Amino acid sequence: MLLLATMTTALQEKDFPQYMTRELVEQWGDSIPCFSENDPSAPEWTPTPVIPADLTPFGYGQVLIKNEAVPSNPTHTIKDRSAWEIAALYRDFARLLYMRTKTGNDSKLDAIPVPRFSVLTAGNAGRALAHVFHRYGLPPIKLLIDENISAERLGSLKQLWADIYCVDLKAQSLTPFDIKALTNNSQGIDLTSVMTLEPHAVFYDWHVHEAFNESPDEIYVPYGSGRLFENYLTWQERTLRAASQGQRDPRLQVSATTVITMDILGAEPLLPTSRADKLTKPWHPFLILEKDDMSALQVLGATGSNTGVYGVLEEKIRDADTIMNRFCPAEPSAAAGLALYMQRCDAGRVDPHKKVLIINTGKGI
Repeated sequence: MLLLATMTTALQEKDFPQYMTRELVEQWGDSIPCFSENDPSAPEWTPTPVIPADLTPFGYGQVLIKNEAVPSNPTHTIKDRSAWEIAALYRDFARLLYMRTKTGNDSKLDAIPVPRFSVLTAGNAGRALAHVFHRYGLPPIKLLIDENISAERLGSLKQLWADIYCVDLKAQSLTPFDIKALTNNSQGIDLTSVMTLEPHAVFYDWHVHEAFNESPDEIYVPYGSGRLFENYLTWQERTLRAASQGQRDPRLQVSATTVITMDILGAEPLLPTSRADKLTKPWHPFLILEKDDMSALQVLGATGSNTGVYGVLEEKIRDADTIMNRFCPAEPSAAAGLALYMQRCDAGRVDPHKKVLIINTGKGI
């Protein structure tokens, strides 16, 4: 660990209290709103629009694009949804501390460290987390970035409410312990890898139900960290389980049978130096779902027979980025799902009668 620590460069560290105070408890507990987890009449997140897109001029038929690059997402990417879920953890933590110390003995707080979060990021996740953390007076997010990041992207990150550390990601394989050590956060939490917060279920649960309610046969999503993809599969499995018990999520407007027959297709760049650079391996060192996980869900009837992660050619990512931007703002990483759809069309693997939903994850840093 000492070797790793000496290879880290701390580019920026913001001042923030190391221990909890009554002021922080009250600020976080009162200012961060609380929403129902699944009440469609009071949604936790503003639904993002679905755009009908006629791709026949390009030879690819009619599709729907779910657009996350909208003003209701503060940083115009789907990462705002997961960032909000992390911010809400501070609210719950503060309310717990308030209950423990409501007798007025503030001295108990002096020994409780302020929880800090680290994340390995190519930019968008870090920007979304920094935005919501700054809004609610939370401690700066700790960002670990590649030392080979572009000067333009680095300049944007330095404007954020964030501690920033850089390391050569190509030179080593990182563990969760490494990420925390490299960001001066050994006693904190690494968001890149942690599963106890249920990222597979809560990061994008509202988005997933919005997509399910469009009743598509196929859903194409960019695949980088795998968090978005795994949320789709998690909620397919939970929908099946709920239906077997005579229950259903109140957000769901279509049948359970419709949900579990949907194909969820993850688009992953084939090139390690892809222009879809927010999806490439250096930024995502932890494998979330194995192939056996996906095949198990297929055997159990919880997802479509074509569900899986597919490699995408670089020229298709380039063309998809150009086409996507005709309908809504996007970047190469966000257009990877469209690239996979186009690639499958060219190979004759898309039934023209099927309803296709493409996820545009937004345009960030």
